[in-house]
Amino acid sequence: MHKGFKDLTDEQRIAAVQRLTALWAFTESGLGGIMHALQIPFTGLVVGGMAVIIISLMAEIVAHDKKQLLKAAVIVLIVKAMISPHTPFPAYIAVSFQALLGYAVFSLLPINFFSILLVSSIAMLESAIQKLLVLTLFFGKSFWKAMDEMIAFIAKQLGFAASNGSQWLVGTYLAIYLAGGILIAWIAYKILRGFFEEKRMSVSESIKTMNEEIYTGNTTKRKTIYQKLWVMILVLVVLSVILFVFAADTKQGWLAVAKTVSWTLSAILLWFMLIGPLFTKLIQKLLQKKQSRYSDEVLITLSFLPMLRRFTALAWQKSKDHRGLARWRFFFSALVHWSLTCSDPTKPA
Repeated sequence: MHKGFKDLTDEQRIAAVQRLTALWAFTESGLGGIMHALQIPFTGLVVGGMAVIIISLMAEIVAHDKKQLLKAAVIVLIVKAMISPHTPFPAYIAVSFQALLGYAVFSLLPINFFSILLVSSIAMLESAIQKLLVLTLFFGKSFWKAMDEMIAFIAKQLGFAASNGSQWLVGTYLAIYLAGGILIAWIAYKILRGFFEEKRMSVSESIKTMNEEIYTGNTTKRKTIYQKLWVMILVLVVLSVILFVFAADTKQGWLAVAKTVSWTLSAILLWFMLIGPLFTKLIQKLLQKKQSRYSDEVLITLSFLPMLRRFTALAWQKSKDHRGLARWRFFFSALVHWSLTCSDPTKPA
């Protein structure tokens, strides 16, 4: 354990875990929307990376009581269900997977760069694979067949042959997420080592006067569903065109398009009308049983969320003075530092 964390009292540890739990809940419930508003790139990797950083810090702070990671995850899921009740169930699975992974790895291994790298890499790969599975569920094998044919056609135009192009595409996609996992592990390790070595960051008074409009990232259920459906319709149209154009003849082209459209429409109906709502309700019912047990912790977490919205925007603005990886490290570091060192909003000044 880092010498700075050894000096923490039990009260300080509890407070730090509460702050990190609030930051984790905010990351899962509101950071994505705020990042879209601030036009921050790689939102998915940033949200997942922030969770890994928080889990690593929390595992260091709780010392031998790693079950606190699982308790924090339950509180995060409860807050997520309260704030974003229409969140699809894969998001709950992702949070649970990250918490269980962190608990398992950090219970077996000391917290160092290797263990953080293990957690980060596996968590990012799980996120990527989950997206690929959903894509396959909606569009079936026809999607990958279309990718093979399109990549083969492009390669032919460039003067070389290419087979199984979709496998190369998937491999590249997984490699990007794996590289992201390595980068996140490096940032998490640097934050962990430097937290007590670096000068404490102060929160600027400009936070209080910043425009609240840029922090509102919540969307209604109808708008969210419409956005997802439009994206799927666009992908379906592009996929249909590819299947028709690259088919051996017109009859095969129409047949491939008909199969793809019928499969996709069936998958969308099953997902949005039956599977998604059913699993989401089941998860929410399980969380409601836990809500009364963790009511105090949930209220403390909720009280920090407005402040965390402001910190996110300010951290991104302040990070403009840095370039490349240094900007991302500053953004993550500032957000964590301010979350842990700001005054408690639940107590009078």
